[in-house]
Amino acid sequence: MRQELVDVFFSVAEQNPGIIQEERIHRVICQSLGVGASANPYGGYRYAAGRDIRGVGWQRVYDLIVRLWPEFERAGLSDQFRDGVNRVLAAHDSAWDLGADGRLYRVLPAPAQAQVVAAVAELANPRYAPAAALFNTARDAYDDRPRRDRDACANAFDAMESVAKEKYGLPNATFGQVVAHIRQGQALNEQIVGVLEALNTLRNRNFGHGMAAPFALSTAEVDFTYLACIGGILLLTRTP
Repeated sequence: MRQELVDVFFSVAEQNPGIIQEERIHRVICQSLGVGASANPYGGYRYAAGRDIRGVGWQRVYDLIVRLWPEFERAGLSDQFRDGVNRVLAAHDSAWDLGADGRLYRVLPAPAQAQVVAAVAELANPRYAPAAALFNTARDAYDDRPRRDRDACANAFDAMESVAKEKYGLPNATFGQVVAHIRQGQALNEQIVGVLEALNTLRNRNFGHGMAAPFALSTAEVDFTYLACIGGILLLTRTP
């Protein structure tokens, strides 16, 4: 995959002569990877870049994609760059996809991705601004390389908790107290209330604030927790 990405970087430049120089691409690659950049590398800039990228870890390769994005964006070539990069990532079943903003996002099944997009839209309501900030922090942690599992879970839950407090006018309550209020008012199905209680127990026993115990949820359990909290956000914002 490394060599295919190098091909994308230089092919976009070659297809648009005079807009972005191969020397510039090579220099950025070298500086990003922490290697010296020769003015006239043996075999040319493309070959040298392929040689330099060959031995670095995958995290550095992904970092390089993000670093090169503004170079192509300034040159008006961001769409070609993004299309080429995503074609390579998809061909290798990569866990990430390059977004239109130049950030790498973790690939989710289409229904799950639709929920993320819907949550972003719901949290655009000014009353949910604190929750939106927490949700963005959760997304950053979930999409990071490597993924920061505890931060993704904790901030996704905190975003849901923030929505619940705002929704029911209980700014100083705990999430458990808000759930008790929901049950008392019969605002939701009893089994749904039970799911919210279970998420609260999951948080308190695994990634609550101030916990010193090592984070122990598996990759699949983190996915479940993250998406369940997003589902909770949508449930709470859409309930009359």
